[in-house]
Amino acid sequence: MVGIYSRQSLDKPDSLSIDQQIEICRAHAGTDEVTVYTDAGFSGGNMHRPGLQRMLRDAEQGYLSKIICYRLDRFSRSLLDFAETYEKLRRWHVS
Repeated sequence: MVGIYSRQSLDKPDSLSIDQQIEICRAHAGTDEVTVYTDAGFSGGNMHRPGLQRMLRDAEQGYLSKIICYRLDRFSRSLLDFAETYEKLRRWHVS
């Protein structure tokens, strides 16, 4: 199963909506079955977001084999947080 993660902290005229981000990610998923995780109104400055935490729990439990995100900064704005999460995902065999 592929997890799609989308986040938008504020509604800005020049940013893609959560729905647009999901549409782009679905195109990359192809025919794979997907589960969508979203966080609207949350900053990427920390990892304490309900959609992200639900996705990480699913990844740890083996439900996900791959995660697709529109842009890396939608996942995390902290390089350290991303690196630590990447290592967990790698151990869980999630690409």
